[in-house]
Amino acid sequence: MVALTAFVVLRQILALRDNQRLLGTVDGQLSQLREYQDRLTHQATHDSLTGAGNRALFEQHTQQLLTDGETFHVALLDLDDFKAVNDRLGHRVGDQLIQETSRRLARTLGGNGLLTRLGGDEFAVVVRSADDLPILLEQLLAAVEQPAELDGATLRTAASLGVTGARPGDDPAELLRRADVAMYAAKGTGGSRWQWFDAGMDMAAADTARLAADLRTALRDDQFFLLFQPIVSLPGGTATGVEALLRWQHPERGLVPPDVFIPVAERIGVISELGAWVFAQACRQSAAWSARYGAAAPTRISVNVSARQLADPGFVDTVADILQTTGADTRRLLIEVTETAVLNADTAVEQLHRLKTLGLRIALDDFGTGHSSLSLLLTCPVDVLKVDKSFVSGDTAGRAGAIIVKNIIGFTTDFGIDAVAEGVETAEQAEHLHGVGYRLAQGYHFGRPMTAEAYEDRYIDQPALARSGGAV
Repeated sequence: MVALTAFVVLRQILALRDNQRLLGTVDGQLSQLREYQDRLTHQATHDSLTGAGNRALFEQHTQQLLTDGETFHVALLDLDDFKAVNDRLGHRVGDQLIQETSRRLARTLGGNGLLTRLGGDEFAVVVRSADDLPILLEQLLAAVEQPAELDGATLRTAASLGVTGARPGDDPAELLRRADVAMYAAKGTGGSRWQWFDAGMDMAAADTARLAADLRTALRDDQFFLLFQPIVSLPGGTATGVEALLRWQHPERGLVPPDVFIPVAERIGVISELGAWVFAQACRQSAAWSARYGAAAPTRISVNVSARQLADPGFVDTVADILQTTGADTRRLLIEVTETAVLNADTAVEQLHRLKTLGLRIALDDFGTGHSSLSLLLTCPVDVLKVDKSFVSGDTAGRAGAIIVKNIIGFTTDFGIDAVAEGVETAEQAEHLHGVGYRLAQGYHFGRPMTAEAYEDRYIDQPALARSGGAV
């Protein structure tokens, strides 16, 4: 009997131990399942590239805040000209820049809100209402703008940011839409800034969207044309060249100003195609003038080139193809770039040197308005400086402007660079410029932008009349 009891007790002990072992195995499996579920949940709500939250987490978080009646703001941040980074340096460096941007935003935001990456170079920040929100937004932009050392390259970028507050009846999509409208408004005013949403932006955004849609087909439908503004010699006013200026004749809106459609063209990515068309048209016009008028034809046709074109790796090849196709004389062509365009494209100086090897001359436009003017003369292959009109006839054209104008002509002579004074509006301004040493000028006093036919009639067929004409 004792032996039987001992046997039963032993069986129970063994069974209990087996049960404990089984329970331990089940607990371990449940723990693994929970960890796996947590990983799946994290993957479903976080961005794989940066580790920041994703769109799903943004929608969950903002919907919960809306349901709870919380007061909060949504800020949408987008890198300025990120496409140029991918095009110029490749997607690997682009991904590194996105990761670095995410780290900086997270570090700056700290525990004050939620950071999510919506895709591409767009980040959304959800912040509970705070009196120091504007300060935080400035800090976020400043963090993005710090130089980044990535894959052996120093990148300097900036961002535009739109912000809106939550309202009764909102949903996550509406919050993002308003922040997106405000963000593009910030881009439209130059970028590298933040902008509150206001109701008027909706109308402006809808109009810009229609303009962008029309812009995509305008080139195909032959709605663009060129005008030419004369560049003259001083003191006589004889036309020596022209600047080619793009215009858009919209079938319903009429003439759309360049300062309206050019930023839209840059934003939607058609500026390179448009720029190539302008250069081709200028080349054809130059060749036609040379064939018709010979030595009396304009000695230079200036063509403006944007920062995005300079950042395009295929830009110089496109120029070379156009030159070969049109048969234009490169000695009669001038590429105009602004200081800002050169500074905003890391490969700009290299591109300009390549253009020089094609036989083209380079003009630095709006000179004096950038923050690195003199240093550019040491690195850029500059042949012509175009002194900004603000120093000639603008608000700063008083004593300070006169001093700048006088000093610029001094060092351009030393550098062996031609100088063109822009924005000349009166005979007195022209006389003063000639007195301090300028031999080339441009402005309404000599001629407004005009068609090729009008230029021929005024400056080639009747040059004496043009010299005696004065203001137009």
